[in-house]
Amino acid sequence: MDSFTQKLRLIYSKLFHDDMDKFTGEFIDSRKFEHNGQKSRKQFFLNRKTVLRRWLSKKISCTSDFQKSFKNYKISLYQFRGEALFTLDDFRRKNNLKEFEEKLDLYLQYKQEVYVNKEYKHIYIFCEEKEEVLLYSILKWEKNQEHKIIITLEQEEKIYKGTFSLEEGNNVFLTLRVDNITRYMLFHDSKDSSCVYIVGTSMGYLAKDNKVPRAEKVIFAKEKLDKDELLLQFILNETESISAIENRLNPNSSSTTSEHFFKYTSKFKKYHTFFSRLIRKKYHQNFYHRLAFREFYAFYRLFERFSKQESYFVMNFQRAFLEAIKTVESIKNISFQVVMELNDESLFFAVSDKEFKIKSRFLTLSTYGVDCTIIFVVDDDENLSVKYQNLLTEMAKESLTVRVVKKERVIHKVNSLDFFFIYIGDERDFVLADPIRDNKDVFKLFINEVTMDEYRIDYRKIIYESIVYERL
Repeated sequence: MDSFTQKLRLIYSKLFHDDMDKFTGEFIDSRKFEHNGQKSRKQFFLNRKTVLRRWLSKKISCTSDFQKSFKNYKISLYQFRGEALFTLDDFRRKNNLKEFEEKLDLYLQYKQEVYVNKEYKHIYIFCEEKEEVLLYSILKWEKNQEHKIIITLEQEEKIYKGTFSLEEGNNVFLTLRVDNITRYMLFHDSKDSSCVYIVGTSMGYLAKDNKVPRAEKVIFAKEKLDKDELLLQFILNETESISAIENRLNPNSSSTTSEHFFKYTSKFKKYHTFFSRLIRKKYHQNFYHRLAFREFYAFYRLFERFSKQESYFVMNFQRAFLEAIKTVESIKNISFQVVMELNDESLFFAVSDKEFKIKSRFLTLSTYGVDCTIIFVVDDDENLSVKYQNLLTEMAKESLTVRVVKKERVIHKVNSLDFFFIYIGDERDFVLADPIRDNKDVFKLFINEVTMDEYRIDYRKIIYESIVYERL
């Protein structure tokens, strides 16, 4: 859309609150208008309104008619700080839209005629006394005699009053008086149309003695949210600040990628640096603290790799295998390939509640339309113990395709004897593997095409050497 059209739309919405008659009156050539009779002026006004509607709805550049008549428009007479609010050059230029809007916002603040985004209707506040999140819904916006915006709110059938103002930098400032306590709430609205809610800071005092200052996270929302999912109990101190751009991301949007998380790695890195300093200064003789702080570094490195869309290490195979099962259950009607060394340490022989749950869900994957093939790598495929035979028979009865392969036939031909993957042909594809030639006793998660293709080839090599297990 041309910046000229966008500028007109800003004036139409912010300065005249979508009032087409007022907007038209400020963009009429006074010389032409006054030279007509009363009836003709009425028709002139209607014709002009039609022209302006077209300018607002279509992509156009600054027209010659506009340039010739601008000095006779009422809008050209608007003053701000002793100078013209708008000049003809403001409308003709194509690269000054941001500057144009900032000047308009400053003018509105100066005139105390605040442009109110009435899409925001709900405020969520954590009440420490009740230990719950309270919802305040805005019922009415109105101006008082001082041109301040007064908001009327309702919370559990009780009515409260507050004020609304728009500060420099497009910061929304709300005050709310509840039970003799005044809350001052600050939000930053980036004008992101996809934003469902914004997170801000509430400043005030504790209700107990009205002397202890406090600051909390609060939410200003366009629609009602699930209160049970909102974590607002986080009390800020003087060293903490809120950076809540993640709350603007729409979970239903396809544009949400791992790139959004990359900026958080710098925050984790700062924590790691701080922990390292703590070790040097205070905890160099305390193994309990040292180990915890060093383990945090492992998490930081994992998250950094994820945010860069690189492969990352997985320390807990049990947890990873369960998440894989949940993933294929969610996708449904796909193929799931598993290669696993069969030994006494296998999670399928474990007796804990969690491992029993993993086994049960794995055995019932067919109910989700998942076509699962599991190939067990064994030392001797002709002399399996009764314990192993019972497990394989149990799996074969549950619509799983069970195969076995002798270890010595494949170990020198493939990258891993423990891996699983799905291949759908989109961004959900993955391979989790324990590489044979990797000295680290950890699994790796791969999503790059080259490596995934290598493991798909390995899988074909293994399945070629394997045999179908004939259940007892």
